[in-house]
Amino acid sequence: MQELYSLILKLHVPAGFISLILFWIPVITKKGGKNHRKVGIWYYRTMWVVVVTAGLLSIINTILGNYTAAVFLGYLTILSGYPLWYSYEILNQKTGWTDRYYIIRKAFTWILFIASLVLFGGAIYFKFQGAGILMAFFGLLGIGSIRDARMTKEVAFDKEKWLKMHIGGTIISGIAAYTAFFAFGGRTFFGELLPGALQVIPWILPTLLGIVIIKFQNKKYKIS
Repeated sequence: MQELYSLILKLHVPAGFISLILFWIPVITKKGGKNHRKVGIWYYRTMWVVVVTAGLLSIINTILGNYTAAVFLGYLTILSGYPLWYSYEILNQKTGWTDRYYIIRKAFTWILFIASLVLFGGAIYFKFQGAGILMAFFGLLGIGSIRDARMTKEVAFDKEKWLKMHIGGTIISGIAAYTAFFAFGGRTFFGELLPGALQVIPWILPTLLGIVIIKFQNKKYKIS
C-alpha cells in the first residue's frame, strides 16, 4: 500500500505544481482568445489529476489509519473539484440549466456543505489546536456553499451569470489549490518563516487575492 501511495504522490505533486503555474495564464489573457482557451484546457486537465489523486490518497490514508490526513485530502478533493467542475461545465450551459447540470451541481454543493460541517466539528473536537486550526479554516471556506445548495432550477439564467460563474469557478479552484499548497506543501517553509499565529497568513492570502482578482475580472468584463 505504501508503494501505491508513493506512486500516486509522484503524480499528484508535479501535476499540482504545473496547475499552479498554468492557472495565471487564463486569468490574465483575453477571454475567448487562443491562449486563454488552449492553456485553460490544460489547466483543467492538470487540476483534475490533482483532484483525483488527492481523492485516492485520502482513501489510502483511511486504509492505513491516517484519519486526519484522510479527512483533509478528502475535503480538499471536494473543495477543489466542485468549482473546477462547474467553471468548465458552465461553458456547455449557454442557453439555460440542463437537468443533468442542475442535479450534479446540487449534489456537489450539499456534499461540500455537509463535509464542511464535519470538518468544523473536527476542529471543535481538537479544541481549535494543532490540526484543529486547519480544520476550522477549511471548514469555514466551504460552509458558504449552502447558498448554492439552496438554489432552484428556476433561477434566472443570462449571459452575465454564465460568464461570472465561469470566471468565479476557475479562480476559486485556483484559490483552493494555492491554499492547499501553502497549508500543506509549504507548511514547513512558512512554519520557519512565520512562527506562531502568523502561519495563518499564507492560508488566508490566496482567498484575499482571489477576491481581488474576481472583482477585477468582473469589472473588466462589466459583470455586476
